[in-house]
Amino acid sequence: MARWIVYGFLLGWAVTAWGHVDVVPRQSIAKRWETYTLRVPTETAAATVKLQVTVPAAFEIEMVGHRQDWQIATVRDERGFVREMTWSGGRVPMQTFDELKFMARNPVKPELYRWEITQVYETGKSAKWTAQTQILAPDDMGSQQAAEAWRAAQVATTLSLLAMGVATILIVVMLIGIVPRRPAQRLDKTPKQVAD
Repeated sequence: MARWIVYGFLLGWAVTAWGHVDVVPRQSIAKRWETYTLRVPTETAAATVKLQVTVPAAFEIEMVGHRQDWQIATVRDERGFVREMTWSGGRVPMQTFDELKFMARNPVKPELYRWEITQVYETGKSAKWTAQTQILAPDDMGSQQAAEAWRAAQVATTLSLLAMGVATILIVVMLIGIVPRRPAQRLDKTPKQVAD
């Protein structure tokens, strides 16, 4: 019995961890302009009808992606940068997701930044999420990108070798099927005598 309770708890935790609103990319370079995507899954029985995002103070957001199906409201600071974004009037049904975009200039200081997000459902209930973006110094990002490129090259090489092996086997099988077969020859060359 206790085992099933633990399994249920772990399953519930995994679904919650998987199904939260997130901001991607999760890593970017300091001072770079980046298009961020707010990924909004609806894991409840009620559709998502509103999202509110509080922007970390060091980010400079000037533009929010236009959507026909959502009304977008922004709160700007004295410099004109967006500090809060609210999407309403749209709908993300149960077991679906949507992506909302905005453009931001990343902070100068490399560190971990947190986005505070409130997801409101059509029942009036809400869920609060925290998304994280790691801002890296240009040098750090270069070495990380080189490592990712190396891993991608290794995977590509492995897949290429595998494809060449499969292609070689298919060529051999095809040649075996194409080459005409000669009738089997008898080993003894003496003619058979038929009894009268």
